[in-house]
Amino acid sequence: MFDDVLTLCTKVRHGMEAAALTVSVLAPSASVEVLTRVLVAIESVCRSADAAQLVVIAELARRHLAKGEDGLYAEVRTDPGVVAEMAPDEIEMAIACTAREAHERCRLAVRLADDLDPLVVPLLEGRTTERALRLVAEETEDASSEAVEAVVKHVLEAKRGTDEPRIVALDRHDLAQACRRVLDRVDVGWRQRRAETNRRDRTDVRIEPGPIGTSYLTACLPSELGLVLWRAVDELATTRRREQPGLTAGMARAAALTDLALRGVEVSPHVVIGMPVVRSGWRLAGAGEGGVSGAAADDDIRGEQHADGAGAGAGAGDEPWLTGVEVPRVGWIPPDVVQTLTERLDTRVSRALLDAETGVVAETSTTGYVPPPAMRRHVQLRDRTCRMWGCDRPAIETDLDHAEPWPAGATSPTNLSGLCRHHHRVKHAPGWRHVLREDGVTEWVSPGGVNRVSLPADHLAVEGTAAEGTVVEQGTGTRTETDPTDRGHGVGGEDAPAMAGTQVQATSGAVAAGADIGSPPF
Repeated sequence: MFDDVLTLCTKVRHGMEAAALTVSVLAPSASVEVLTRVLVAIESVCRSADAAQLVVIAELARRHLAKGEDGLYAEVRTDPGVVAEMAPDEIEMAIACTAREAHERCRLAVRLADDLDPLVVPLLEGRTTERALRLVAEETEDASSEAVEAVVKHVLEAKRGTDEPRIVALDRHDLAQACRRVLDRVDVGWRQRRAETNRRDRTDVRIEPGPIGTSYLTACLPSELGLVLWRAVDELATTRRREQPGLTAGMARAAALTDLALRGVEVSPHVVIGMPVVRSGWRLAGAGEGGVSGAAADDDIRGEQHADGAGAGAGAGDEPWLTGVEVPRVGWIPPDVVQTLTERLDTRVSRALLDAETGVVAETSTTGYVPPPAMRRHVQLRDRTCRMWGCDRPAIETDLDHAEPWPAGATSPTNLSGLCRHHHRVKHAPGWRHVLREDGVTEWVSPGGVNRVSLPADHLAVEGTAAEGTVVEQGTGTRTETDPTDRGHGVGGEDAPAMAGTQVQATSGAVAAGADIGSPPF
């Protein structure tokens, strides 16, 4: 039966390929009206496909393995409306979406299979969008069953003066207001309860990479604080633009927010200069013949650079060359900015020598269970982030895990990798397979048989290293590392060049010494 489903999916995909080819050839002679009808028809097919996919996700999202009284694992299903803990990870790997999207689609899918079931029909018919269904799910997330039923009935009824149901006819803002009016009538006091919950559980400040050289800093604040902060930023930005007419409104607001946030705050960055050995660029004094080698060291670093900014060894052959600064979850920092940081601020600078082909820093080992601080830094520098495919949590916020449990597996970088707390549990969950190769490449296989490969930060693709059919995550060549407890690695200072391949971090947090490293630490 499911072979027929797969065959049908293949036919639909071939139909879309034929549609794309036809349009690309005949579009110049078609009218706007015709092309618009084609666009709407294709969108309808996409929406129907979304609905079908959500039906599948709803089933997968409730399945998980549980140990029975006989000690054996068996597949079970969660209660209706409940997502199994590891299900979003499997969905993420299967369809190559983000972790956030996987969680959101799992939550929506189980709701559509439960109390929001009637809403699937207009999506299957291609008349509404998954985004509209997600909005209704969010608005009714903690509402009573009576209130949810009333909202569903209301949004499926025709909008006044039309034959279209509200979930089809209303835009996002009006649809949200329609849901809230019903909740106000059926579930008195829901706004107050929701506000208290949101102010307690959802307020946060987050950062993520923006366009190259920038970051997005987003905040979810109590409404009155958000209003006050915005007014303060806008007022200070207006003053700045009067003083500096060349500033755009955006530049002025960004500078104003920075000024407000950093008043009375001292920043002391720690720059870790990672040096992957690639051809040409910077010549390091004392590097020796054949480039850089050896373990992470405390030696002063001196870069010979021309006044025009060109590396002294440019085009000179087998000399180390180091790329830019990519901070996980933050973004790319230009090398000249990092150099300014190291020259003008009270900055600690240390170095880590990397093999750019394998991503391995320098070999160290211990016979004990807990890795020493140098080895911990070694693994963090190599990995840069959690080693689960698609996860961007910085390595300094992860647990160190023995790929092969100790003592059978050695406590060495070839057997250690950083996994965030959640993916540490995933790795040890039944049905998941995880392999850490000696070159730092991590292979994951989900319970559904999906294979993904994650590379260390400075790994350069080498022919034959990735299995055919796997999806390879290429590292960026840079990492971030912070260890505020390490005060013995300050080097260089003003004369140390902040070269590409370095990292900058001015926050605290590291994997604690003594953390559980082989099995889940819970």
